[in-house]
Amino acid sequence: MTSMINKPRIKQTAHQAYQERYQEALELVTRIRRQLTAHKAQEAKEPRNWGYAGDLGHVNSELKQVLASLGEDQARRELERDGEY
Repeated sequence: MTSMINKPRIKQTAHQAYQERYQEALELVTRIRRQLTAHKAQEAKEPRNWGYAGDLGHVNSELKQVLASLGEDQARRELERDGEY
C-alpha cells in the first residue's frame, strides 16, 4: 500500500487552473455544438415528435444557467422571468 505522505504535491497556480478549465470549457462547447447538430438530424427524421422540442427546452434552460453563472445579465433576467433563478 502506498502512503499518501510520500507522494509529492504538484503545486498549481490559480491562473494555471483557470487556463486548464478554460480549455476544457471550450472543448465542452465544441461537443455541445456537435450534439446539437446530431440532435437536429434526428429531429428531421421525426418532425412530428415533440420530444425533440422538449429536449431543447431543457437544454436551453441549462445553457441559460451556465450563462448566468458566467455573469450574463440577459440569461439571469430570462431565468428570473421564467421562475428558474
